[in-house]
Amino acid sequence: MLQLDIPGHGLLRLQNLVLDYNGTLALDGTMFKTVKDCLNRLSEHLDVHVLTSDTFGTVVEQCKSMPVQVKVLESADHTAEKASYITQLGSQYVVAVGNGANDSKMLEQASLGIVVLGPEGCSGRSLVAADVVVSRIEDALGLLLYPQRLIATLRR
Repeated sequence: MLQLDIPGHGLLRLQNLVLDYNGTLALDGTMFKTVKDCLNRLSEHLDVHVLTSDTFGTVVEQCKSMPVQVKVLESADHTAEKASYITQLGSQYVVAVGNGANDSKMLEQASLGIVVLGPEGCSGRSLVAADVVVSRIEDALGLLLYPQRLIATLRR
C-alpha cells in the first residue's frame, strides 16, 4: 500500500495501480523499455493491473514474467468495462493511468487519475477527467515511486 497525506487534498490509500496499455505503457504494441523496471519496483507496494483492448495483440507476450495482472477487454463498451474494473477493485484504493477516450471514466472514478500526453496524444475527455497530466509514462510512474513529487503537484 502507498499512503500519501496531501495538504488540502486529503489522505490517499492506494493499493492498486491500473494502467492502460497502448498509448500509455506501449507504442504500436511494444512496451517502452524503461517501464518494466518501474513496474517491478512499484509492484512491491501496489498490485499492478494492465487493462487493454490489445489493438496489436501483443500485451500478453510483452507482460510475461512481469508482476502484473493483464485483462484484455471483452465487452462492446471498453469505457464502461474499465470503469467497472476500477469499481470492483474499490475505486478509493486505485490510481489509474491512461491516455485514450476509453480511459476517461476509469480516470474519473479512481482515487487518483493520471493522464499521459505522449506520442499518441491523449483524449480531451481523459484530460479533463484526470487529476494530473504528464508528458511521459515514466513521469507518471515516477510520481508514485517518488511520492513527494505527487504531493508537490496536488497540494492546495
